[in-house]
Amino acid sequence: MTKFLFGMAVLLLSVAAQADTVWMVNGDRLTGKVTLLDGGKLLLETDYGGTIALQWDKVRELETDEPMQFRMPDLPVDYQARLETSGEAGKVILAGSDQRREMALTELDSIVRPHPFLGDWSFGGTVDLAGDWRLNSHRSQDFSVAGNFQGRHGLWRHSLRWDYLRKKQDSDLKSHRYNGAYTLDRFVSRRMFWQGRAQYDRDFLEDLSRRSLLGFGPGYQFWDDELGAFSVSGLLAKVRFGYRTADDANFYALGVGWDYMRYFGGKQFQLFTHGEFYRPIGNDADYNLKAEAGLRYLVTNWASLYAKATRSQVAGALENVAETRFSVGLGVTW
Repeated sequence: MTKFLFGMAVLLLSVAAQADTVWMVNGDRLTGKVTLLDGGKLLLETDYGGTIALQWDKVRELETDEPMQFRMPDLPVDYQARLETSGEAGKVILAGSDQRREMALTELDSIVRPHPFLGDWSFGGTVDLAGDWRLNSHRSQDFSVAGNFQGRHGLWRHSLRWDYLRKKQDSDLKSHRYNGAYTLDRFVSRRMFWQGRAQYDRDFLEDLSRRSLLGFGPGYQFWDDELGAFSVSGLLAKVRFGYRTADDANFYALGVGWDYMRYFGGKQFQLFTHGEFYRPIGNDADYNLKAEAGLRYLVTNWASLYAKATRSQVAGALENVAETRFSVGLGVTW
Protein backbone atom coordinates (compact mmCIF):
# COMPACT_ATOMS: atom_id res chain seq x y z
CA MET A 1 0.00 0.00 0.00
CA THR A 2 2.84 2.34 0.85
CA LYS A 3 4.50 1.60 -2.50
CA PHE A 4 1.23 2.27 -4.31
CA LEU A 5 0.74 5.64 -2.59
CA PHE A 6 4.35 6.55 -3.29
CA GLY A 7 3.92 5.67 -6.99
CA MET A 8 0.75 7.73 -7.23
CA ALA A 9 2.48 10.70 -5.62
CA VAL A 10 5.37 10.46 -8.08
CA LEU A 11 2.91 10.26 -10.99
CA LEU A 12 0.98 13.30 -9.80
CA LEU A 13 4.17 15.26 -9.29
CA SER A 14 5.41 14.35 -12.77
CA VAL A 15 2.11 15.46 -14.34
CA ALA A 16 2.22 18.72 -12.41
CA ALA A 17 5.84 19.24 -13.45
CA GLN A 18 4.83 18.97 -17.10
CA ALA A 19 2.31 21.82 -16.86
CA ASP A 20 3.07 25.35 -18.01
CA THR A 21 2.64 28.01 -15.34
CA VAL A 22 1.40 31.59 -15.60
CA TRP A 23 1.64 34.11 -12.75
CA MET A 24 -0.70 37.10 -12.98
CA VAL A 25 -0.04 40.58 -11.62
CA ASN A 26 -2.87 40.13 -9.08
CA GLY A 27 -1.08 37.13 -7.56
CA ASP A 28 -3.09 34.34 -9.22
CA ARG A 29 -1.13 31.28 -10.35
CA LEU A 30 -2.56 29.27 -13.28
CA THR A 31 -1.35 25.97 -14.72
CA GLY A 32 -2.15 24.32 -18.04
CA LYS A 33 -0.72 24.33 -21.56
CA VAL A 34 0.22 27.61 -23.22
CA THR A 35 -0.87 27.36 -26.85
CA LEU A 36 -0.65 30.84 -28.31
CA LEU A 37 0.11 34.52 -27.75
CA ASP A 38 -1.55 36.67 -30.39
CA GLY A 39 -3.43 39.95 -30.46
CA GLY A 40 -2.57 40.76 -26.86
CA LYS A 41 -4.09 37.51 -25.54
CA LEU A 42 -2.32 34.50 -24.05
CA LEU A 43 -4.29 31.28 -24.55
CA LEU A 44 -3.96 28.72 -21.76
CA GLU A 45 -5.53 25.29 -22.27
CA THR A 46 -6.68 23.80 -18.96
CA ASP A 47 -8.54 20.69 -17.80
CA TYR A 48 -10.60 22.70 -15.32
CA GLY A 49 -11.85 25.61 -17.45
CA GLY A 50 -11.19 24.78 -21.09
CA THR A 51 -9.15 27.33 -23.04
CA ILE A 52 -8.71 30.57 -21.09
CA ALA A 53 -7.79 33.85 -22.80
CA LEU A 54 -5.54 35.94 -20.53
CA GLN A 55 -4.75 39.59 -21.12
CA TRP A 56 -1.03 39.71 -21.92
CA ASP A 57 -0.44 42.96 -20.05
CA LYS A 58 -1.79 41.29 -16.88
CA VAL A 59 0.82 38.49 -16.98
CA ARG A 60 3.67 38.92 -14.47
CA GLU A 61 5.75 35.77 -15.10
CA LEU A 62 5.59 32.77 -17.42
CA GLU A 63 7.13 29.31 -17.63
CA THR A 64 6.68 26.56 -20.24
CA ASP A 65 7.68 22.93 -20.00
CA GLU A 66 8.26 22.48 -23.75
CA PRO A 67 9.92 24.69 -26.40
CA MET A 68 7.71 27.35 -27.95
CA GLN A 69 8.14 29.05 -31.31
CA PHE A 70 8.88 32.77 -31.59
CA ARG A 71 8.79 35.20 -34.50
CA MET A 72 10.86 38.29 -33.80
CA PRO A 73 13.03 40.48 -36.06
CA ASP A 74 16.29 39.65 -34.25
CA LEU A 75 15.68 35.89 -33.96
CA PRO A 76 16.09 33.17 -36.64
CA VAL A 77 12.97 32.07 -38.52
CA ASP A 78 10.82 29.74 -36.40
CA TYR A 79 13.19 30.03 -33.45
CA GLN A 80 12.26 27.67 -30.58
CA ALA A 81 13.05 27.96 -26.87
CA ARG A 82 11.59 27.17 -23.48
CA LEU A 83 10.36 30.02 -21.30
CA GLU A 84 11.77 30.19 -17.78
CA THR A 85 11.04 32.57 -14.95
CA SER A 86 13.77 35.09 -14.26
CA GLY A 87 12.67 35.83 -10.71
CA GLU A 88 11.82 39.40 -11.70
CA ALA A 89 8.30 40.55 -12.50
CA GLY A 90 7.70 41.40 -16.15
CA LYS A 91 10.74 39.49 -17.42
CA VAL A 92 11.36 36.02 -18.81
CA ILE A 93 14.30 33.88 -19.95
CA LEU A 94 14.34 32.31 -23.42
CA ALA A 95 16.22 29.05 -22.91
CA GLY A 96 17.14 27.92 -26.42
CA SER A 97 19.47 25.13 -27.48
CA ASP A 98 22.17 27.68 -28.34
CA GLN A 99 21.67 30.49 -25.84
CA ARG A 100 19.88 31.81 -22.78
CA ARG A 101 18.47 35.28 -23.11
CA GLU A 102 16.59 37.45 -20.63
CA MET A 103 14.02 39.85 -22.01
CA ALA A 104 10.94 41.81 -21.01
CA LEU A 105 7.53 40.22 -21.57
CA THR A 106 6.52 43.35 -23.48
CA GLU A 107 9.11 42.48 -26.16
CA LEU A 108 7.20 39.30 -27.04
CA ASP A 109 4.47 39.88 -29.61
CA SER A 110 3.86 36.29 -30.72
CA ILE A 111 4.28 32.89 -29.08
CA VAL A 112 3.19 29.79 -30.97
CA ARG A 113 3.16 26.15 -29.91
CA PRO A 114 4.50 24.17 -32.89
CA HIS A 115 2.62 21.08 -33.97
CA PRO A 116 4.66 17.89 -33.55
CA PHE A 117 6.08 16.53 -36.80
CA LEU A 118 5.36 12.94 -35.75
CA GLY A 119 2.48 11.97 -33.54
CA ASP A 120 -0.57 9.82 -32.99
CA TRP A 121 -3.88 10.34 -34.74
CA SER A 122 -5.28 13.87 -34.59
CA PHE A 123 -8.52 15.10 -36.15
CA GLY A 124 -10.12 18.45 -36.95
CA GLY A 125 -12.64 19.98 -39.28
CA THR A 126 -15.63 22.20 -39.94
CA VAL A 127 -19.17 21.84 -41.25
CA ASP A 128 -20.79 24.98 -42.71
CA LEU A 129 -24.55 25.39 -43.16
CA ALA A 130 -26.45 28.08 -45.05
CA GLY A 131 -30.13 28.29 -45.96
CA ASP A 132 -32.53 30.84 -47.40
CA TRP A 133 -36.29 30.42 -47.76
CA ARG A 134 -38.36 33.22 -49.33
CA LEU A 135 -42.10 33.40 -49.90
CA ASN A 136 -43.44 36.25 -52.05
CA SER A 137 -44.77 36.01 -55.59
CA HIS A 138 -42.45 32.99 -55.88
CA ARG A 139 -41.36 30.38 -53.39
CA SER A 140 -37.57 30.14 -53.29
CA GLN A 141 -35.44 27.68 -51.36
CA ASP A 142 -31.64 27.84 -51.25
CA PHE A 143 -29.65 25.35 -49.22
CA SER A 144 -25.94 24.55 -49.03
CA VAL A 145 -23.76 22.47 -46.74
CA ALA A 146 -19.98 22.04 -46.90
CA GLY A 147 -17.54 19.98 -44.87
CA ASN A 148 -13.81 19.93 -44.38
CA PHE A 149 -12.13 17.14 -42.39
CA GLN A 150 -8.42 16.61 -41.67
CA GLY A 151 -6.57 13.79 -40.00
CA ARG A 152 -2.87 13.35 -39.25
CA HIS A 153 -0.83 10.40 -38.04
CA GLY A 154 2.90 9.95 -38.35
CA LEU A 155 4.08 11.05 -41.79
CA TRP A 156 0.58 10.89 -43.33
CA ARG A 157 -2.03 13.64 -43.62
CA HIS A 158 -5.58 13.11 -44.89
CA SER A 159 -8.02 15.76 -46.06
CA LEU A 160 -11.64 15.37 -47.22
CA ARG A 161 -13.69 18.28 -48.60
CA TRP A 162 -17.25 18.13 -49.88
CA ASP A 163 -19.94 20.59 -50.86
CA TYR A 164 -23.66 20.31 -51.69
CA LEU A 165 -25.84 23.04 -53.19
CA ARG A 166 -29.52 23.09 -54.10
CA LYS A 167 -31.49 26.13 -55.30
CA LYS A 168 -35.16 25.89 -56.16
CA GLN A 169 -37.75 28.47 -57.27
CA ASP A 170 -41.31 27.20 -57.15
CA SER A 171 -41.02 23.78 -58.83
CA ASP A 172 -37.97 24.65 -60.95
CA LEU A 173 -34.46 23.68 -59.93
CA LYS A 174 -31.97 26.50 -60.52
CA SER A 175 -28.88 24.73 -59.15
CA HIS A 176 -28.32 21.19 -58.00
CA ARG A 177 -24.86 19.75 -57.60
CA TYR A 178 -22.31 18.24 -55.25
CA ASN A 179 -18.55 17.74 -55.27
CA GLY A 180 -15.94 16.03 -53.15
CA ALA A 181 -12.16 15.77 -53.00
CA TYR A 182 -9.86 13.49 -51.05
CA THR A 183 -6.19 14.43 -50.59
CA LEU A 184 -3.43 12.27 -49.13
CA ASP A 185 -0.04 13.77 -48.24
CA ARG A 186 3.04 11.77 -47.34
CA PHE A 187 5.77 13.90 -45.74
CA VAL A 188 9.38 13.17 -46.63
CA SER A 189 10.69 15.95 -44.35
CA ARG A 190 9.16 18.50 -42.02
CA ARG A 191 8.19 20.71 -45.00
CA MET A 192 8.32 18.60 -48.17
CA PHE A 193 5.62 16.07 -49.04
CA TRP A 194 4.17 14.10 -51.94
CA GLN A 195 0.48 14.54 -52.61
CA GLY A 196 -2.16 12.39 -54.25
CA ARG A 197 -5.62 13.79 -54.98
CA ALA A 198 -8.94 12.38 -56.21
CA GLN A 199 -11.81 14.72 -57.05
CA TYR A 200 -15.32 14.36 -58.44
CA ASP A 201 -17.92 17.03 -59.37
CA ARG A 202 -21.52 16.25 -60.31
CA ASP A 203 -23.96 18.79 -61.75
CA PHE A 204 -27.54 17.73 -62.49
CA LEU A 205 -28.43 20.73 -64.70
CA GLU A 206 -25.38 21.88 -66.71
CA ASP A 207 -24.31 20.19 -69.94
CA LEU A 208 -20.88 19.68 -68.38
CA SER A 209 -22.38 17.29 -65.84
CA ARG A 210 -19.35 15.39 -64.53
CA ARG A 211 -15.76 16.29 -63.79
CA SER A 212 -13.27 13.86 -62.29
CA LEU A 213 -9.58 14.22 -61.54
CA LEU A 214 -6.72 12.03 -60.33
CA GLY A 215 -3.42 13.78 -59.62
CA PHE A 216 -0.03 13.30 -58.06
CA GLY A 217 2.87 15.64 -57.34
CA PRO A 218 5.16 17.39 -54.82
CA GLY A 219 4.14 19.88 -52.16
CA TYR A 220 5.70 22.26 -49.67
CA GLN A 221 4.48 23.17 -46.15
CA PHE A 222 5.49 26.74 -45.28
CA TRP A 223 4.22 26.50 -41.69
CA ASP A 224 1.85 24.48 -39.51
CA ASP A 225 1.30 25.56 -35.91
CA GLU A 226 -1.33 26.86 -33.49
CA LEU A 227 -1.57 30.10 -35.48
CA GLY A 228 -2.43 28.42 -38.79
CA ALA A 229 -1.02 26.56 -41.77
CA PHE A 230 -0.02 27.24 -45.37
CA SER A 231 0.95 24.74 -48.04
CA VAL A 232 1.16 24.59 -51.84
CA SER A 233 1.38 21.65 -54.23
CA GLY A 234 2.00 21.04 -57.92
CA LEU A 235 0.17 18.17 -59.62
CA LEU A 236 0.13 16.22 -62.86
CA ALA A 237 -3.48 15.13 -63.23
CA LYS A 238 -5.65 12.94 -65.44
CA VAL A 239 -8.93 14.81 -66.03
CA ARG A 240 -12.22 13.61 -67.47
CA PHE A 241 -15.15 15.81 -68.54
CA GLY A 242 -18.55 14.19 -69.00
CA TYR A 243 -21.15 15.97 -71.18
CA ARG A 244 -24.86 15.36 -71.62
CA THR A 245 -24.89 16.24 -75.33
CA ALA A 246 -21.36 15.32 -76.43
CA ASP A 247 -18.71 12.66 -76.03
CA ASP A 248 -16.63 12.60 -72.89
CA ALA A 249 -13.23 14.29 -72.97
CA ASN A 250 -10.10 12.84 -71.35
CA PHE A 251 -6.82 14.72 -71.06
CA TYR A 252 -3.85 15.45 -68.82
CA ALA A 253 -3.35 18.74 -67.02
CA LEU A 254 -0.76 20.53 -64.91
CA GLY A 255 -2.00 22.32 -61.83
CA VAL A 256 -1.19 24.08 -58.61
CA GLY A 257 -3.16 23.90 -55.37
CA TRP A 258 -3.01 25.90 -52.17
CA ASP A 259 -4.39 25.70 -48.64
CA TYR A 260 -4.06 28.68 -46.27
CA MET A 261 -5.53 29.29 -42.81
CA ARG A 262 -4.56 31.97 -40.27
CA TYR A 263 -5.99 32.89 -36.87
CA PHE A 264 -6.17 36.48 -35.64
CA GLY A 265 -7.15 38.21 -32.41
CA GLY A 266 -6.28 35.37 -30.06
CA LYS A 267 -8.04 32.74 -32.20
CA GLN A 268 -11.22 34.83 -32.37
CA PHE A 269 -11.08 35.25 -36.15
CA GLN A 270 -9.95 32.89 -38.90
CA LEU A 271 -8.98 33.83 -42.45
CA PHE A 272 -8.93 30.97 -44.95
CA THR A 273 -8.54 30.24 -48.63
CA HIS A 274 -7.96 27.08 -50.65
CA GLY A 275 -8.29 25.99 -54.22
CA GLU A 276 -6.62 24.71 -57.36
CA PHE A 277 -5.84 25.94 -60.87
CA TYR A 278 -5.27 23.50 -63.77
CA ARG A 279 -4.05 24.05 -67.31
CA PRO A 280 -4.78 21.20 -69.76
CA ILE A 281 -1.98 19.71 -71.82
CA GLY A 282 -3.21 20.00 -75.38
CA ASN A 283 -6.95 19.79 -75.10
CA ASP A 284 -10.42 20.48 -74.06
CA ALA A 285 -10.33 23.57 -71.84
CA ASP A 286 -8.16 26.64 -71.50
CA TYR A 287 -8.11 26.35 -67.71
CA ASN A 288 -10.03 24.98 -64.74
CA LEU A 289 -10.29 27.08 -61.55
CA LYS A 290 -11.88 26.24 -58.19
CA ALA A 291 -11.21 28.57 -55.27
CA GLU A 292 -12.74 29.59 -51.97
CA ALA A 293 -11.88 32.42 -49.55
CA GLY A 294 -13.60 33.58 -46.41
CA LEU A 295 -13.57 34.87 -42.85
CA ARG A 296 -14.79 32.99 -39.79
CA TYR A 297 -15.73 34.37 -36.37
CA LEU A 298 -15.50 31.82 -33.56
CA VAL A 299 -18.38 32.42 -31.17
CA THR A 300 -17.40 29.48 -28.95
CA ASN A 301 -14.87 26.65 -29.13
CA TRP A 302 -17.21 24.80 -31.51
CA ALA A 303 -19.65 27.32 -33.02
CA SER A 304 -18.72 29.94 -35.61
CA LEU A 305 -20.22 32.41 -38.05
CA TYR A 306 -18.69 32.60 -41.52
CA ALA A 307 -18.79 34.59 -44.73
CA LYS A 308 -17.12 33.19 -47.85
CA ALA A 309 -16.91 33.52 -51.61
CA THR A 310 -16.53 30.55 -53.97
CA ARG A 311 -15.43 30.73 -57.61
CA SER A 312 -15.72 27.86 -60.08
CA GLN A 313 -14.80 28.25 -63.74
CA VAL A 314 -14.02 26.05 -66.72
CA ALA A 315 -12.97 28.16 -69.72
CA GLY A 316 -12.60 27.00 -73.31
CA ALA A 317 -14.56 23.75 -73.00
CA LEU A 318 -17.52 22.80 -75.19
CA GLU A 319 -19.57 24.66 -72.60
CA ASN A 320 -18.01 27.50 -70.62
CA VAL A 321 -18.97 27.23 -66.97
CA ALA A 322 -18.45 30.10 -64.54
CA GLU A 323 -20.04 30.86 -61.19
CA THR A 324 -19.24 33.08 -58.21
CA ARG A 325 -21.20 32.31 -55.05
CA PHE A 326 -21.33 34.26 -51.79
CA SER A 327 -22.64 32.64 -48.63
CA VAL A 328 -23.09 33.51 -44.96
CA GLY A 329 -24.03 30.95 -42.35
CA LEU A 330 -23.32 28.93 -39.24
CA GLY A 331 -20.30 26.67 -38.85
CA VAL A 332 -19.45 23.85 -36.46
CA THR A 333 -15.72 23.52 -35.70
CA TRP A 334 -13.68 20.99 -33.78
